[in-house]
Amino acid sequence: MRQRKVIKTTLGDLIVAVADEVMPVIRDPAGAYMVVSWVLNDVLTRQRVRDHKPSRRKYQS
Repeated sequence: MRQRKVIKTTLGDLIVAVADEVMPVIRDPAGAYMVVSWVLNDVLTRQRVRDHKPSRRKYQS
């Protein structure tokens, strides 16, 4: 069984980290924050979908 790596951080830390990576590429602050929101939305949405997939047990009861 594969062990999950636990990372303890806050949502604010994640927002700042993504913004720091986006700002040099997109110089317009409004556009940069829009990209940050898209990235965070994608990360959080994909995690929820991954967590709620049905298990693939061979014999389901």
